[in-house]
Amino acid sequence: MPKIALIVLLCLSPCWPQVAKEANKDYQTPEGRRRVASTLDDPHRQEALKANELIARLGIKPSSVVADVGTGTGFMLPYFSEAVGSAGRVIAEDIQQDFLDKAAARIQSQHLSNVSTVLGGDKNPNLPEGQLDLVFMLDVYHHFDYPSDMLAHFSRALKAEGRLAVADYYRHRRGPQDGDMSGHIRADRDEVIREIESNGFRLESKSDNGSQQYLLIFAKK
Repeated sequence: MPKIALIVLLCLSPCWPQVAKEANKDYQTPEGRRRVASTLDDPHRQEALKANELIARLGIKPSSVVADVGTGTGFMLPYFSEAVGSAGRVIAEDIQQDFLDKAAARIQSQHLSNVSTVLGGDKNPNLPEGQLDLVFMLDVYHHFDYPSDMLAHFSRALKAEGRLAVADYYRHRRGPQDGDMSGHIRADRDEVIREIESNGFRLESKSDNGSQQYLLIFAKK
């Protein structure tokens, strides 16, 4: 191929931006991730999340295989472990090894024998193909730099009847003490729904998860 033609071809090739640059700013250094980890384990956040209620709304059946994508320090892991039971399995995924180390310490200290960890990437979560009943994300979806790539991998990882659940922040929080998250959250709920549905999923339900968050549950198309 002539050199000029090759240059033109490279210029015309699609270049997908990292759309969550602002949201991921604090994750770029070990110091930043330590600060984030302290907020993930904050008792006020954990109280506000009402994890038992959230688990109940997900309708997880015993013996299910669940992926907690972007597990962070592993806050949700004990709840998932109990929900799937001894015959089920939980995969704790994150793209940061230091977060996974904290999640692994929680797994060990709480004797969560049905939970394992996997290191993913920003385009591929490295989940097993066709084995998952549920892919779950808590405060994670707005961090995806390459949502279409991730959604394609989720679709392949889910069983035919598998579900995708997203619990995330409204772009404009609605409580009286809540601030504007528009500089951090790249898309609001309805935009997220359209994005996920355009990548091979169908919305099954939507609801509020407290005053600041929504919960979306999707099935594969």
